[in-house]
Amino acid sequence: MVDEIKLKAAIKKIDGWWASIFSGPVANYLLRYIADINWISPNHVTLFALFLGVLASVCFVVASPLSMILGALLVQLSFIVDCMDGQLARYRQQFSVLGAWLDRIADRVKDFLYFFSLALGFFLKHRDLKDLSNISGSSMANHIDYHIGGLNISFESWLVWPIAMVALFTILLIDYYVNQDMKLAPAVVSLPVNNLNSKHSSNVLSENTLKIGSKSGTNVKNQSQLSLITLVLSFGKQVYQRVPILRFNIGEQALLITIFTAFNAVFLMLIFFASLGTFYVFYWPVARLKGFTQQKS
Repeated sequence: MVDEIKLKAAIKKIDGWWASIFSGPVANYLLRYIADINWISPNHVTLFALFLGVLASVCFVVASPLSMILGALLVQLSFIVDCMDGQLARYRQQFSVLGAWLDRIADRVKDFLYFFSLALGFFLKHRDLKDLSNISGSSMANHIDYHIGGLNISFESWLVWPIAMVALFTILLIDYYVNQDMKLAPAVVSLPVNNLNSKHSSNVLSENTLKIGSKSGTNVKNQSQLSLITLVLSFGKQVYQRVPILRFNIGEQALLITIFTAFNAVFLMLIFFASLGTFYVFYWPVARLKGFTQQKS
């Protein structure tokens, strides 16, 4: 008989936004059906999540409208199952070094498979269109057109590869920053009072804040430098705090992949990940080097 109290307690106390509001609770509901099946271990659950990720990647390579929707759903299902392995381990108090390693490796393998398969499916699909146009004597498919508002973007299909690799590289680096405790917490940034307008100067700081400088406060050389740093850090903080889906935790990444691929907007997705990911890849270490530190509560 499943212990309901232990089952609820198995949910991760501090987790990403999407895992907290959706994937974690769904995983906890499904966990009741396997929690007391002794031959199913947390490692088995991790491997099954990886298997679902592989299936999603196969769908992305096929790149038909239906397979893209199926792949998008499989990405979400894979992440839900990925939440289950940790919950099962906490429910049974069944932890291991192998399990922790396997969970980390499986996540990174899925990162690679998703971006590689999306780029490959996109490339093969448009290469086939180009081959058909060459046979018919037309050059209509020699390039790809994207219309965003009044902006028309035209490019060769092979350009999807460098953009996909930049997107993947930033995701891997962001994951590294998270594990090295360099991730911004959703808290208030403490800035020197004389550099803020009156509306912000009266803010009461929470226990978990990001501060400029060392213990003495600010550590910048001049007013103009401080203003620029303040502007950039304020922008990054506002995006991070007010748009939870852009926090780039694993769950948020999976949700973004699901949304973009369900609408078959692969190239736009890769540009989005590459652009915002590159911003945060530079933003977090610069914030650390400039003295913006995360104060643990």
